[in-house]
Amino acid sequence: MVPPHFGLRWAPKERVWGKGSPTRASVPHSSGMEEEEEEEGRVMKRAAFLGRPKRKRIITSTQRQAANVRERKRMFNLNEAFEQLRRKVPTFAYEKRLSRIETLRLAIVYISFMTELLEGDQAS
Repeated sequence: MVPPHFGLRWAPKERVWGKGSPTRASVPHSSGMEEEEEEEGRVMKRAAFLGRPKRKRIITSTQRQAANVRERKRMFNLNEAFEQLRRKVPTFAYEKRLSRIETLRLAIVYISFMTELLEGDQAS
């Protein structure tokens, strides 16, 4: 059995993942407590299979702080990459700052345009 991830449920009849799929209603829905008990049962079986007791992972505040630092660094690098892309993609000076999705869409159009331009020069 495949565990649900990110609010998605497995629809066994059509074998598709989907948040709003028509088969989602046909999948029996259980309460959160039943799902937790079922998950604990699976984990306990797995631990028993391995011959050792289940170990709960406790996240310390130091680990959480380190994870927060890594996430801030990741987001800083991502924002920096988008800023560099915004500087490379041609826009009008009076336009507002482009969002991430607008930047990506404009970059796709710009790359397509430049590719067509280069292919046209090579054909001539």
